[in-house]
Amino acid sequence: MATDEESDLAREDTRSLILVVEDDLTANRLDEMLRRPDGTRWEITRVLRVEEALLKLQEKLCDAMLIDLSVHEGYGLDSLLRASAATRAVPVVVLTYQRDVATALKAARAGAQDYLTKGEVTPDLLSRTLHHAMERHRILQDLTDAQQRQRFLATHDSLTELPNRYWFMEQLRMQMSAADRQGRQLAVMFFDLDGFKAVNDNFGHAVGDELLIDVARRLRKCIRKCDLVARIGGDEFLAAIQDVKSEEAPMQVADQIRRELEKPYHIEGNECWISASVGIAIFPQHGANPDQLIQSADTAMYEVKSSGKNRVSLFNSEMNDKVVERFDLVNGLREAIRSGQLTLMYQPQVDAALEEIVGVETLVRWHHPSRGLVSPGEFIEVAEEAGVMVQLGEWVLRTACEDASRWRNLRDARVAVNISGRQLDAPNFSERVMRILEETGLPVSRLEIELTESLAASDSALRVVADLRSRGVRVAIDDFGTGYSSMTLLKRLNVDVLKVDQSFVRGAAQTDPDRVILEAMIHIARGLGMDILAEGVETLDEMRALLERGCTQMQGYLFAKPVERMRIDQYAADPEAGWRIPLVDPDSWRPPAREEPVKREATFRQIGRLGFRSGATVDPDEHLYPALKE
Repeated sequence: MATDEESDLAREDTRSLILVVEDDLTANRLDEMLRRPDGTRWEITRVLRVEEALLKLQEKLCDAMLIDLSVHEGYGLDSLLRASAATRAVPVVVLTYQRDVATALKAARAGAQDYLTKGEVTPDLLSRTLHHAMERHRILQDLTDAQQRQRFLATHDSLTELPNRYWFMEQLRMQMSAADRQGRQLAVMFFDLDGFKAVNDNFGHAVGDELLIDVARRLRKCIRKCDLVARIGGDEFLAAIQDVKSEEAPMQVADQIRRELEKPYHIEGNECWISASVGIAIFPQHGANPDQLIQSADTAMYEVKSSGKNRVSLFNSEMNDKVVERFDLVNGLREAIRSGQLTLMYQPQVDAALEEIVGVETLVRWHHPSRGLVSPGEFIEVAEEAGVMVQLGEWVLRTACEDASRWRNLRDARVAVNISGRQLDAPNFSERVMRILEETGLPVSRLEIELTESLAASDSALRVVADLRSRGVRVAIDDFGTGYSSMTLLKRLNVDVLKVDQSFVRGAAQTDPDRVILEAMIHIARGLGMDILAEGVETLDEMRALLERGCTQMQGYLFAKPVERMRIDQYAADPEAGWRIPLVDPDSWRPPAREEPVKREATFRQIGRLGFRSGATVDPDEHLYPALKE
């Protein structure tokens, strides 16, 4: 409990600044009233005219203003209106000789917080009225601030403080109406950031948020004040440019913005790079209302995304056909999962030293009832964007485990299944994997989860990988060397297999730099206790280069194309079936365009015995052709 003395000291420290606007007749009496001790130390500044009061307020903000409505500038309500308009942050109490409700209401409407009649003013009443006026004004100010904040949040993005989609649509509607009346054009730009997910995954969401704030700053800098810019969600932004003279003009503006956005971002000690895919639509030819115009710009942006990213595209009617086609693919894919239009193919993975199949990679195929065979390159990205990737991925995983559990002659071979980022982000992914293994009866050690290098680098993926490996599931990094390769990443990657991308395999048989890189990859993997598997092996020279450097596990058309489940069992049952390598000129050999018998061939087992390793060289005419005569 505070003592009386402490309370008195607290009251003495309470100080309120009052600006009094009145004539000389009652000045001394008011000064005397306000200077009486009542718990508040009133500091009084007195002026004779409203104009002087406004000048004083520019120098120093006061806590309240006491104004005499009868000051000689004219009837006081006019003075009060001028004072209120200029001093909305200051509560006003009025003094007058009159005492009637009408005057009180006029004063309140003019902005006064309270009303006093001079003949009835007492020190206590005056002090209490000023206190109440200041408190009411504070409450009203807080309410006003809250309402303004609420309106701001309703129309703006809370992270970047750019306008949101709702605000953009309202403003765009007005700008389109004005352009229509004036016979002018305007352009809408749809920006989608390329590589933003990788920034979030590798550096965390805090860095991602700072990057978005910086993107918003750069957009504001590039856009004129009369134009519009908004963030509509995630990594998507919209801009509207008025008074467009030609189609080339917005293309040039968008390209300037794109170049600005792809400059490096320095955030919390990290250097990040992103780019932007930009679609443009022009009013009135590409849309008669905001929804149509934005949809056209979105369609143009999607065309950029699907054909390489990081450029600008102007909408045209042919893009609509692609949108319809994509819509049909999305609906068809959902039906395909339900109706059995999807099948799995398996490409064998072999070990040259062991001379046997050590695993298979799972590849999904879609047999569309009217379009025929749809390649994964067409529908996997659609599945990601349409939100059916989790459902598709789970079907692939379950079917692959069921098929592998039925193989009679490959009871130890692993089955590798590619996993998408959507699946990793799905709740309880590890538990779903374990449930599928339990229900299909496939041993945990035979399942191998494949992740791309960029996907595996994210913190969330690293946690899922660690969880799966702790349960006995093998994990492989696919296309190693083409993503975010770094020594730091290799230290963090707790995986079982590195799959070398075929670009390094191809180069290792042709150029010294690629040979050195491949050899380094192999040594690093071995040193970290990982297996290494080469993808896309298609020629004998490539096979020789790999064996010479100690990489014995391979996959590619040299050994087998992807085949159906039943063929895998047949391959394993007969060592002479399926593992034959065509022996024409090794430098010119390429995978056959279609399945057809090969006249001259040697078994994989025979070639394995030739010992393509440790720098050994083999003359096909001397060693392989005689083998055919055995």
